[in-house]
Amino acid sequence: MDMEADIKEAMREYDRGLPSYRALRDALEHDIPLHLRQWGVSYFRVEARVKKRWSFEQKVRRNPARQVHDVVGVRIMAFFRSDLAQIERMTRRLLEVVEDSYIDKGDLLDDESFGYRSVQFVGRTRGDGTTFKETEPGLPVEVQIRTMLEHVWAEVEHDFRYKPQSEPPTPEINRRFALTAALLEQADRNLDDIRRSIEQ
Repeated sequence: MDMEADIKEAMREYDRGLPSYRALRDALEHDIPLHLRQWGVSYFRVEARVKKRWSFEQKVRRNPARQVHDVVGVRIMAFFRSDLAQIERMTRRLLEVVEDSYIDKGDLLDDESFGYRSVQFVGRTRGDGTTFKETEPGLPVEVQIRTMLEHVWAEVEHDFRYKPQSEPPTPEINRRFALTAALLEQADRNLDDIRRSIEQ
């Protein structure tokens, strides 16, 4: 098969799977909040999406031989950093995690660096009838888990630094991004401290 034939086949699979992808997206947005509350997490936001057709095609064209695992994605954002571990445990119960896909972006930063933090991995629907009941088994989902403040920083940084532009960011702009990341990391810690003080 030549590359164009591979791309056309991938696009046909995308089109055939679109109803299942949309059903899974809706199930993620409906079910995950219910489970989070059962696990004692009260402050969060959940966003799920299906990759747009043109975006899927662009990704396939970059490497037609590689399977796309993020057609469906879900982002779980906690208001408190101390809830992240509980959110990850809950998500692992709902989805079968592909362990070699697991990345903790915070681990990629050295001790003196500040920047993008997020836990990311691919999970597959279990199909055991206990979660996401209207969805097929084995569907991949890209999961991102982060705090709300990390999310804001990541969105702004991505748009300002990595979108096409006339000139790359200056060292001063890079320094300000790092400084902002440090301030937001401290703000996350402060929010946890405030919650602990109030709960005690």
